[in-house]
Amino acid sequence: MNEMLRDEHEAGEREPSGGTLASDVQASALPTDPIGHLGPVPRWIVLHDRSVLFALAYVSLTIFLSVYVSYFWLVALVGLHLVLEWLKKGYLGYERGLHRTAWTVWDTKFDIALIFLALTLLSYTGVGAGVAGAQSATRVGLMGGKLSALWARIAPLLARFARLSVVLRAMGIRAVDLFFSARVILFRKADMARASKQEAFLEQEPSGDGNLTLPEDTRQIPTHLPWQRALGGYGWFAVMLVVVNTVAVLLAPVVTEHTYPSLLEALAAKFHPWP
Repeated sequence: MNEMLRDEHEAGEREPSGGTLASDVQASALPTDPIGHLGPVPRWIVLHDRSVLFALAYVSLTIFLSVYVSYFWLVALVGLHLVLEWLKKGYLGYERGLHRTAWTVWDTKFDIALIFLALTLLSYTGVGAGVAGAQSATRVGLMGGKLSALWARIAPLLARFARLSVVLRAMGIRAVDLFFSARVILFRKADMARASKQEAFLEQEPSGDGNLTLPEDTRQIPTHLPWQRALGGYGWFAVMLVVVNTVAVLLAPVVTEHTYPSLLEALAAKFHPWP
């Protein structure tokens, strides 16, 4: 009798074949979409950097408004992207304050670099360079025999480029506009590649056991600040671009006929909302 009772008790504790444990039910019920709880608008904000429609609209508006209206709209569009990135970080759960702000700025570094690039282009277009710049350089002691020889070599190349610029201007297209437009497209492409790599966890397919299989560096939001880890190639490129363009703007009065007051006035005029 005791053996029969023991067998029945053990049978009651065993799961029937094909049965499912409660823990397995809970595991399978776990959400596999990290942003599945968000509505359509917040979800689009989180995924906007990988949206082809957003990329086309952003590139088209940036080029058209910047080239044909005013560079003020470049700043406005970059500001809009900063707002989208700020909201995105909030939806993903970044810590408030410095952590969220730092990563917002860092992940829009290519857009910010576009503003510095525009400052450089505006500082060196529409003013006389060459002779006036050489005279300015002489006044500050930067002209010497080697610099004069270098100028003699590159002058023919600049002359050829000037002739090409005249042809492009006759077609209604300036070389500086082509250069800026190409940078807008390349920077947006780089930003989309960055988002696709860093945010792969947002669209990962679950494995057979119902869990997400992710690389270690994409499983969670970074707890460190951007500058607390080694910068990658894109990071160094963006930083150097900002530094080089800042130096170029500061040197514009040395190599062009600008003075610092006239440079500020020219930039202010170019960044007016309406031409």
